[in-house]
Amino acid sequence: MSDSNRCAVCSNSASQKCAGCHNIYYCSREHQKSDWKKHKQSCRPYKISCDATLGRHLIATRDLKCGEIILQEPPLIWGPPQITIPVCLGCGNAIKRENFKPCSKCGWPVCSDICEKSPSHIPECQYTVSRGSKVTISTFDTVHPSYQCITVLRCLYQKQFLSEVWKKLEVLQSHCEERKTTPKYERDRENIAQFTLSFFKLRNVFSEEDILRVCGILMVNGHEVPLTTPSHVALYEVASMLEHNCAANCNKTFTDQGSILIKAGVNVKKGDHLSICYTDPLWGTANRRHHLYESKFFWCTCDRCSDPTEFGTNFSAMKCQNSDCSGYLLPPTFLDQSRNGKLQNWVCNKCALTSSSHHVQEILDRVGQDLHEMKKEDSGVAKEFLKNYAKYLHNNHYYLTDVRLALGQLLGHEDDRGLPALTDEDLELKARLCQMVSNLIKTLAPGESRIRGLLLFELHAAVAELGRRSCDPHQLIAVLQESKKLLDEASELLRHQPKRLPEGKIYVQTQKNMKELEMVLKTLHRNIGDSPV
Repeated sequence: MSDSNRCAVCSNSASQKCAGCHNIYYCSREHQKSDWKKHKQSCRPYKISCDATLGRHLIATRDLKCGEIILQEPPLIWGPPQITIPVCLGCGNAIKRENFKPCSKCGWPVCSDICEKSPSHIPECQYTVSRGSKVTISTFDTVHPSYQCITVLRCLYQKQFLSEVWKKLEVLQSHCEERKTTPKYERDRENIAQFTLSFFKLRNVFSEEDILRVCGILMVNGHEVPLTTPSHVALYEVASMLEHNCAANCNKTFTDQGSILIKAGVNVKKGDHLSICYTDPLWGTANRRHHLYESKFFWCTCDRCSDPTEFGTNFSAMKCQNSDCSGYLLPPTFLDQSRNGKLQNWVCNKCALTSSSHHVQEILDRVGQDLHEMKKEDSGVAKEFLKNYAKYLHNNHYYLTDVRLALGQLLGHEDDRGLPALTDEDLELKARLCQMVSNLIKTLAPGESRIRGLLLFELHAAVAELGRRSCDPHQLIAVLQESKKLLDEASELLRHQPKRLPEGKIYVQTQKNMKELEMVLKTLHRNIGDSPV
């Protein structure tokens, strides 16, 4: 038995692993219990690894079940994004002229005495007091440039006064060298670095490089947290080590208190790398890769990006415009990215017709512009879009999927009458769209739980309504059982969504609907018995 297989308490030979992390051994249950107070601080189902390509990353130390919580941690730093309307610097929510008070010490707007005393507000408050005059904010209905410095100041404060927190921040990737070639780097230098140094009189405390490095850390590692209105930005220590994958095996959400929550989105095997998606998994490959390069400074080469068909879904494919052909167009690869952003010609998989990437992009730009200008809250407009562009795009194309996702959730919610007011045709369309997009997401981004949970909630309601319109009581029982099954899956997918967000509110609704469905099914069983096999 190796030295590592020794009891953590008595050092005797041991064969019982901690079930939580599989990283530590005990010779008896008694010793495991006695060590728990100490061990629980480090008990986690992953280990931190490092290599030259990935840097620091996380690897599962045991098998993880889908839905299992892997990590929950509070933010190291949080604050407003660079571009924002005025917000309360205690709670992060938007403020207006009629509901704010200037901080009695520094003048920065807050919404209450409690928020004025928030520990989060200390950095900018202290630096403002030190400069010798208060801040005055007088416009509240538009983006305010002074807020660009707030979250940067909160990081710099750690460097000056809280070295333990700064040690965790300074190891985060900033990509300063790569950023120097971008227009944003120069804007950050002028609008944030120079402003911060001069306005707060900090030239003897920090350098321009210090500030630009923090700007990079926030850009590369910041998480958008939708718990405030508008959303704020937060930095997390361990969650920043999760690597990216466009078909990630984990997903993230947040607690109502602002901690990040990482869950296994699929069953994960011991030794697998843990990943989340840094971009929108429902964008096409070219768009995802470009966004990752612009914001995170790497070209993604994950399995999904490496497969032009995106696991056989043809999510980015165009229909062949040869009238006699039923094939579709894709480039041989999306990974051949040149400096000017051009891709290889697109080729039909059946007739070998070719089309230049420039011509394809012109079509996609036109469709994208129409989608941008489309009124998604109008089901008739959405249906027309699907009808018009089905002639050019593969049935699974991301533009069509975007509209189907919106339409599937919109039908039955356009007015207060709800699902009973829908025609049979629209109700069946809603069910079809929700099922189709849910299945597509399960293939493309199997770890994504939030969107699938919302779709399955809508699907369960549509299925139940279709059952209620049936004349056969036995068929109604079978349909309601199917609806209950969908609701149960939706509930599991949304279980950890914060209650203050729409997804969290829908989770609460799943619990109410489950009780109602169970009561209806019990009543039907009492009246007519089980449905026939």
